Amino acid sequence: MSTPSTARVSLALVFGLSVLGAACDAPAKKQSAAPASGAPTAPASEPGSATCDSDDDCTRPWSPSMEGCGSLDRCYDGACIEPPATTGAVNPHTGRVAFETSAGEKSWQVEIVRSPFETQRGLMCRTSMRSDWGMLFLLESTRLQAFWMKNTLIPLDMVFITDDWTVAGVVTEVPPRTLEPRGVNAPSRYVLELASGEAKRAGIAAGTKVRYYAPRGE
Repeated sequence: MSTPSTARVSLALVFGLSVLGAACDAPAKKQSAAPASGAPTAPASEPGSATCDSDDDCTRPWSPSMEGCGSLDRCYDGACIEPPATTGAVNPHTGRVAFETSAGEKSWQVEIVRSPFETQRGLMCRTSMRSDWGMLFLLESTRLQAFWMKNTLIPLDMVFITDDWTVAGVVTEVPPRTLEPRGVNAPSRYVLELASGEAKRAGIAAGTKVRYYAPRGE
């Protein structure tokens, strides 16, 4: 794995860019991994049981800066529902990415993340993600991106993608619950998170071409 230099990425910058995943551990010190304690179950909710204008409405009073977990729901069409990458339920806001690998095309359905709140929240508190799904971060600018695994319960692959939809680099099998910044030594604009091992199995590497299929209506 490679990481941007500490001169260019501090933990504060990392959190401002994108905070990945999460669990519900006791607070961790900034320079050490969080303890591998069990996570309490997030409050249960029926799909569509709450109304919302944005994803943060579905988590209040919890926010990504807090330890512990709130609801895992995301906001779609005014209702808080379970994350599609967990349930496998496609909706009109589902995107898709396809990679042109030496073994042929491989694609994933993706949850799309755009807002600062969701960029910070990422996959926080989730205990699973389907192998045929991922989360795609559409970030504001091209730069050396860096993600961390604060309180993340599941290991991940991270695919860093340039403005012209070419893979800049891949970080694979990132362990949960670590605070080390993760990235590649090349600028990127988009980042795709997959279940651990998926990028390697698909043959995704620097230089692989990517096609993005936006959600319907965009």
